[in-house]
Amino acid sequence: MKPPRLMPLLACAALVALAACRKGPDPRYEGPAGEGRLVYEPGRGIVRQGSTVAATEQALFARVEAAWRERNWAECIAQSELLSQTFPEGSRVVEAILLRIEARLELGRAETGGMPRGLALNRLLFVYLAPDDDTRLRELMARPGVAEYAAELRKLDFVEFITRLRPDGNALYKSGQLDRALNDCAVLVTYYLPAQELREFRLRSAELTRDVIWLAFAAGEHNAVVEITEDLLAMNPPPGVKGDTLFIRGQSQRLNSAHAIAADTFDRLFRSSGLRDTDTRWRAHGLLWQIHEIMAASKGPLYDLAPYERALELIGEYELYRFENPNLSPKLKEQFIILCERAYEVLIKRDLNAADTYDRLGESGAREQYLRNAKAWEEERDRRLQRMRADS
Repeated sequence: MKPPRLMPLLACAALVALAACRKGPDPRYEGPAGEGRLVYEPGRGIVRQGSTVAATEQALFARVEAAWRERNWAECIAQSELLSQTFPEGSRVVEAILLRIEARLELGRAETGGMPRGLALNRLLFVYLAPDDDTRLRELMARPGVAEYAAELRKLDFVEFITRLRPDGNALYKSGQLDRALNDCAVLVTYYLPAQELREFRLRSAELTRDVIWLAFAAGEHNAVVEITEDLLAMNPPPGVKGDTLFIRGQSQRLNSAHAIAADTFDRLFRSSGLRDTDTRWRAHGLLWQIHEIMAASKGPLYDLAPYERALELIGEYELYRFENPNLSPKLKEQFIILCERAYEVLIKRDLNAADTYDRLGESGAREQYLRNAKAWEEERDRRLQRMRADS
């Protein structure tokens, strides 16, 4: 088993207390001292309107940027840590932490066997997860040599993509950079949340935290995923990031055998107001896994049939959904068919077992009734599956 995650020491005791909080600390970043609201000025960072910034901090940040441009990841991390320790409420601290997280991902990724090194890990995750209509995705795919690989990557299903991502996730875990990146993300989306009102930083922070979470899932760090997704969702991230986060949170809860909780998370993914199919690829998957986890939460067909009856109700919701969204992949449609068959199989078997029991008791009338019930379930199943397969 992997050793429990240890919270790396922060220079500031207040930051340690905040980062260790289970549900995330109350945001308390105030930014540079002075009057006026926080704004972002190119070349200066997050500042109070009309205020001056520390020259020493600017010099430190220049070193962070220079190391990042030169791909000197260890130096970038070291200078960024020095900046955030020295100026925890400075004008460039949010930018420095963002660059530090990116540097950690590149420093700790797999040397061989991982994702192609032509693109940064967070860029590769963006290529896979970004909505089709994201202008940044179009610009990235216009780069020479990127479009063909990006198109192939986006065709992968979830399991295939995680398999591709796993070598990098494992390498990051073994190097210690994954835990440190998770800690940086937790501090970023909690302690520095007020600075995230600046749209550029809010989006970058949310997407980069999402990327680290997916790498943690690939490394099997499911408890860590559940913890950090709570903080990210509390940040109310953009819809696409919210969908990605709910989906990976539900998968982690599922693999932790928290089936009822996972079903609630997947339900939230499917039904969240303002979350459209154009925002995330995972809405239909949310309904699929909700059905799966509702049945998995049952104590067994001999004890509890309500989950299977609920599963059939949700299959009905899928039947309505697929008419509104006819472009679902054949593979996804087949997975709904399999779940439908499983639910009916349980209900049919229940009535056949009951018929057998009453037959042994000599209750022929009850036996015949349960046989009719089983026959009715079989006929309903066959009609339903015929419709679903015709649409596959």
